Amino acid sequence: MTQLRVRPYDEADRAGVLAIFDGNLPEYFGAGDREWLIQTLDEPDGPGFVVTVDGKVAAFGGYELWEHYNKALLYWGMAARGYHRCGLGKLLLFERLVHIAQYADPPTRYVTVDTSPAIAPFFRHCGFEEMAVWPEGYRSGMTMHELRFDLAGVTVADLAVRRDAAHAEALARLERQPC
Repeated sequence: MTQLRVRPYDEADRAGVLAIFDGNLPEYFGAGDREWLIQTLDEPDGPGFVVTVDGKVAAFGGYELWEHYNKALLYWGMAARGYHRCGLGKLLLFERLVHIAQYADPPTRYVTVDTSPAIAPFFRHCGFEEMAVWPEGYRSGMTMHELRFDLAGVTVADLAVRRDAAHAEALARLERQPC
């Protein structure tokens, strides 16, 4: 039986996270983004998480709280190419939302993300609201979509139910391989 787990990022996960990044070039990230990822791993502004499949790092992402604003910002959020469309991204997203809703200090109302046109529909499907679209919003020239999730409209228990459902769905997809 497949083992699927979400846990806090650890330094020992570094090579696996970098391999995930490299495997998603050039469609999802620019080559120049690698230095930013390394900086995030070396000096994180908030907690990071990995999703493991049978003990192997298969997805990574985290969040940071903004000190002067009532929001958290999701950072990274990527799955190894072989696990695209397996549900790991949804599981990782809802794990982060539960963590923010439960542990953010100070508590925060909004969770925001900026992402590419290819990924924005995923966030809308998960309950995020699109706030802005910036043509050439990334230095790479790619359009940037800004989205937000309002935690005031949901309980931690509701988010946990969605996380647990995402876990069960991802596990079922992994058992059926390929994703």
